[in-house]
Amino acid sequence: MQKPKKHVLFILRLAVAVGALAWVLGKQDWADLAAAFRNLELGAFGTGLLVFALAQVVLALRWWLLLCAQRIHLPLLVAVRLHFLGLFYNNVMPSSVGGDFLRAWYVTKHTEKRFEAVLSVFVDRAVGLSGIFLMALVAYFSLMRELTLDHITHPTKVVGYVCLSVLLLLTLLLTLVLLNGSSRAFLAKQWASKRDYLKSLVLKAKRVVLAYCRRPWVVLLTLCLTLFLQASTIVAFWVVGRSIGVEAHLKYYFLIFPTMWVVAALPVSIAGIGVLEGGITDLFTRLAGATTEQALCLALCQRFIWILTSLPGVAIHLSGGHLPKAFSLDVHPKAE
Repeated sequence: MQKPKKHVLFILRLAVAVGALAWVLGKQDWADLAAAFRNLELGAFGTGLLVFALAQVVLALRWWLLLCAQRIHLPLLVAVRLHFLGLFYNNVMPSSVGGDFLRAWYVTKHTEKRFEAVLSVFVDRAVGLSGIFLMALVAYFSLMRELTLDHITHPTKVVGYVCLSVLLLLTLLLTLVLLNGSSRAFLAKQWASKRDYLKSLVLKAKRVVLAYCRRPWVVLLTLCLTLFLQASTIVAFWVVGRSIGVEAHLKYYFLIFPTMWVVAALPVSIAGIGVLEGGITDLFTRLAGATTEQALCLALCQRFIWILTSLPGVAIHLSGGHLPKAFSLDVHPKAE
């Protein structure tokens, strides 16, 4: 029963991606969109590509620092390879398995501290999302006086309705499960059979948290790296936008891009396709005065940069660079 569920979720996410992309493209003047791409300077695009690629290497360093805090001595080059492998599956492959889960799976092949290694991947993701959210929040409050109610009403209502709908749906499902006698009996049976295992996981998670608490400089350093890299990437996209003809102030980029990165991280579409492009196009036209064609061109440039930067993940996967040298399907490799 597990595979059909995965297929249904994948089909739903694919439908959202195709529908959102069709909605965005359907509103475009193709001649104006082509003109926006002709205005794009290759030097500006190359700058965005280079900055984003270097940022990914430093993000791998961020994850490596989190691993070191757990006394998992993974070579930095291996962390970089695993990061680009996850990046490829996040941005290129239409897979039902996210790049973070794949990275978490393969890092366990390099160490006996499997639980700690897996948790480091999601701590790394949490640090990244925290930095994005913090940056968007600061930009929003700095722009509050300039944003009229007409500018923000529509996007705010849409996001609010989506969040409320998801919350109500989860609440309804949980209520139905708890009201059903057989469901309660099944949950009780599962808890009884796996109670000791779950307790051991809680204890391991506690040790992981304590390890980070004993090294607060690691968390602070990774957060500072996150903010610096995100700011550098946004400035690079501002350079791309200026070459296209988007005259918006840099502060709008610091609001729109982080906001849409958070939205695109939600598992409602495949790699955020359609949702990301639609959101960036809508917000740049509503808030920053760009034309829909210029805004979409900018959004597509970001997508192209993401895909091009992710391509090294193909070579890493095909060459087996994500696996330890002594990897075997029967024997789990020991920590180095």
